[in-house]
Amino acid sequence: MSGASVPVVDGATRIYGIIGDPIAQVKSPAVFTERFRTSGKNAVMIPLHARRENFEACMRGLKSLANVDGILVTIPYKNMVMKHVDVVLPAAKRIGAMNALRRETDGKWSGDIFDGKGFLGGLRSSGLDPKGLSIMLMGAGGAGSAIADALADAGAAAITIFDRNEHKCDALSRTIVQSHPNCRASAGRPRVEAIDLLINATPVGMAPGDGLPAELGLFGKNLFVADIVACPEITPLLARAKESGCGTMGGQAMVAGQSDAILRFFGLL
Repeated sequence: MSGASVPVVDGATRIYGIIGDPIAQVKSPAVFTERFRTSGKNAVMIPLHARRENFEACMRGLKSLANVDGILVTIPYKNMVMKHVDVVLPAAKRIGAMNALRRETDGKWSGDIFDGKGFLGGLRSSGLDPKGLSIMLMGAGGAGSAIADALADAGAAAITIFDRNEHKCDALSRTIVQSHPNCRASAGRPRVEAIDLLINATPVGMAPGDGLPAELGLFGKNLFVADIVACPEITPLLARAKESGCGTMGGQAMVAGQSDAILRFFGLL
C-alpha cells in the first residue's frame, strides 16, 4: 500500500502521542506522521500537553485507550514516566529515564530511552565522531543521562557534567564510570577550555528571551557545539557558536537520529 492511499485519519487510525510540558516546540508529530504515511501505516502522532499537576491522570487515561499504541515522552517527564510501565528495558533501567513507551500484545507497557542513540546518530551525520573526545555536557536529566551513556559507549575519552542539581551530576558521573570504565566522567563547572564538544542537554534556549545555559568563555573555532533544543532551530547557544566559527548540531538532527530506532521499537520499521 502506498503512502498516498492512506487516509489522513479515520476510525481505524492507530494513535501515537508525545507528552510534555511545554509541547509546542516538538517536531516529532510531523516527523513521525509523515514516516507512518510514507510506509503505508494508518497512524498519526499527536502532541499532548500535560501540565505537571495532571501528568499522572493523563498517563493513566492514555494507557487505557485501546487505540493508543505508543507514547513518546519529553521534558520534564522522562524520569517520572518510569512508574507507568510494566517492563523497563536495559538502557532505560541503567539511565533511570525513558522517552518511548509501547503497548505489548498482552496489554502490558514497556519503555526504553532513545535520546542517546538519536544524539549519537545526529552527531555522526553532522560529521563528528565522539571517539577520544573531551566533552562538556550541560544537563544531567533524562536526555543528558542518555547522551552521556551513548557517548561513553562510543569511546569518548572524558565527559565533564554540569547540572544545577549537584546530586544529579554526581549520580550520573558514578553511573558512567561504573558502566564505562574507559571513560573519565566527573562533575564540573561549565567550561570550553580544552573541550572538543560542548553539549546543551537542558531546556534553556527553548523559551523566548532565553540566553545561554551557563556562563561560558570564548569559543575557539575547533570547538563543536550541539544543542538538543529543536525549536527554535537556532538557539542562543548555536547562534554564538556560529558567530565564533564553530561546527554545530541542532536538536532536529537528534530527532532525525532517533526516528528509525523508535519506529523499530514500535514495530513499524
